[in-house]
Amino acid sequence: MKTAQLIPAYIEYLRGCGRSPFTIKGIRSSLKNFIRFLESENLTDLEELTSQALEEYRADLAFSLTAKGTPLGRQTQIQILCNVKGFTAFLKARDYLLQDPAEGLTVPKQPQRLPKAILTAKEVEKLLNAPDMRTSRGYRNRIILEILYDTGIRRAEVSEIKLADLDLNGGYIRITGKGDKDRVVPVSARVCELIQNYLLFVRPEFIHDKDPGHLVLNRWGQRLDPNGVWAVVHRSVALAGIKKTISTHTLRHSCATHMLKNGAPVRHIQEMLGHASINTTQIYTRVTINDLKQVHSQYHPSEQSK
Repeated sequence: MKTAQLIPAYIEYLRGCGRSPFTIKGIRSSLKNFIRFLESENLTDLEELTSQALEEYRADLAFSLTAKGTPLGRQTQIQILCNVKGFTAFLKARDYLLQDPAEGLTVPKQPQRLPKAILTAKEVEKLLNAPDMRTSRGYRNRIILEILYDTGIRRAEVSEIKLADLDLNGGYIRITGKGDKDRVVPVSARVCELIQNYLLFVRPEFIHDKDPGHLVLNRWGQRLDPNGVWAVVHRSVALAGIKKTISTHTLRHSCATHMLKNGAPVRHIQEMLGHASINTTQIYTRVTINDLKQVHSQYHPSEQSK
């Protein structure tokens, strides 16, 4: 049997485990890369999937290039190897292999680094004011930026927000995060008011036929995908004249950093961002949404600028 023939079964297994489509897409890409290597080495049969083959693949990754011709980043190498290890563990668990060839494969840990760019309060203000709110697209873009900074959620999470997830009277949004795990995050009264105006006067202009039910829509009346959210941030950074290298995650980091600077408890920020734990040695402590709303109201800069 060919190793590549078992990838669909593994993908189906991941879907059954509730892994998100974005996670599955990344795993499938990693495994395609792995299979291409095996084919180049004439190691396509399942019995040829050995620990030595995996060691050779790890060495090959160190010299691999991206589509742009730049060296493959260390974090990307680690992610690919972790995805391959998950696949071989599945093959062992389903008795396709007697032993897991990746069991002894060591994947170096990525050192924790501080975010490369954190926006200042003035830069946040410039960024939020960059879209032209006199236009429908500009108002929608402002909503996206406001939500990213106000809640610290990820771009994929913004993309997935449905109208039914909003509680603007209470000041909350229900978020579906990684692994389809739900959480509730607080939203400032100021941003809730902007969203309410968007829903009443702007969003209807994006709807063409059937309403998909998502909060932010593209020009065709469909859900704005995560890449579209990134494009909004990228375009707004340029309009604001900010020279730092900014991504959607920069707003997430900036939200957390500004709240910490203002004295917010770490565990409340952890809950808000949807992190599984503060770090590997600290016990995770859940907090109630009422506690989280109170902390957000007290410490997030957005709550102070009404």
